[in-house]
Amino acid sequence: MRSLQRAFGILTISGALLTVGACNGALGGILGGLGGTQPVNQSGQINGTVRNVDPRNAQVSIQDNSSGQSYLVQYDNRTQVVYRGQNYPATAIRQGDNVTATVQNNGNNAYYANYIQIN
Repeated sequence: MRSLQRAFGILTISGALLTVGACNGALGGILGGLGGTQPVNQSGQINGTVRNVDPRNAQVSIQDNSSGQSYLVQYDNRTQVVYRGQNYPATAIRQGDNVTATVQNNGNNAYYANYIQIN
């Protein structure tokens, strides 16, 4: 019985690793192809510079460091903003800030950040 449980555990872990590997392949290049080619609710990270802050519409424009492409990212009062280990409101984000944003593609090139770290 123990060997059966162990075999099942190994198969479960292997399956999980294969799933993560497959997802990582899709997610690994997310920012290279974020321009509408990703499925709805796909998530990824943007490492870049804040080019514009629009508090009226609760969004920031972030230019990705690696691709140079800019993304319009929405935020709200649930978005966690961290700078030097301290939490701040999203209104603390300023033009020129270097950030790492965890974003979710909501479709039609609309992105939402649930976490933004100011570097």
